[in-house]
Amino acid sequence: MTERWEPKERKSFPFVLEEKGVDMKERTFKGYAAVYGHFDGKDVIDKGAGKKTLAEAGHRVKIYHIHNWNEPTGKPIELKEVPRSKLPPKVLERAPDATGGLYVHGRISQTTRGEDDLILMRDGVLDELSIGFNTIKEEYKEHEELDGLSVRHIKEYQLIDISPVPLAMQEGAIIVDVKAAWEKKVEQTDDFIHVPAPGEEGKHDDHRIRYIDIDKDKGIRAKYCGECKVIISYVFEKEKTWTVKKAVAWVKEHHEKAIDKVAFLLDLEAADLGARIQRAMIQRQEIEAV
Repeated sequence: MTERWEPKERKSFPFVLEEKGVDMKERTFKGYAAVYGHFDGKDVIDKGAGKKTLAEAGHRVKIYHIHNWNEPTGKPIELKEVPRSKLPPKVLERAPDATGGLYVHGRISQTTRGEDDLILMRDGVLDELSIGFNTIKEEYKEHEELDGLSVRHIKEYQLIDISPVPLAMQEGAIIVDVKAAWEKKVEQTDDFIHVPAPGEEGKHDDHRIRYIDIDKDKGIRAKYCGECKVIISYVFEKEKTWTVKKAVAWVKEHHEKAIDKVAFLLDLEAADLGARIQRAMIQRQEIEAV
């Protein structure tokens, strides 16, 4: 039984994060671990090739760190074949001849390696998916559009594992729904959009808070914790044409730079306050000397 579950083949697919980041609370991702009907330079997985393996042993499939069986990192919550009509546009852009795909909704376990992989997925380092499998049935066909090349068609395969990996061989699979926990806490009023800073939501409820202008012209302010000396959220003015999508994208792209800018602004503020105190002391001395 052990020998049966050792994969003899692997196939990797790049994926693109539509929403960069990982839900560190739910520890889940959704995407496509394989694309069917697409020639990847080696062979083609035919539509329906995974139907039997999913029905009989889909519950045994696990997620690993780069196919290392000594380092399991999670398991699929949902694993199913989907038709071409269910593939998102970004999959079809990379694999226009796709006839379907292998959809995976996975949960990463709270282990040291799991934490590492979540961070690497969020940062776009582990930006591809790979499956480990055994071919059960195959057939070779000549393709006129490929100058008569004889291509192996995988008619049935036995799925063993799914792994996030850093290198790929095919254009097709993408992760379609990976969101950071802080993104789910975005709030709106009639005039403003409030976006928590990554990792800071809910940690500063009783602390000393102040607002700092990041960019007045663009309508961006930072909510700053004076006790912890960190940005805890951002406020965007809707009248400056901000939407939730644009605001979240701005935070993802500019959060690290905003930290540096706030530190610089606070240094300037402290220097100005020091200069004003010094001037006041000089004025007091002059008054007392009269």
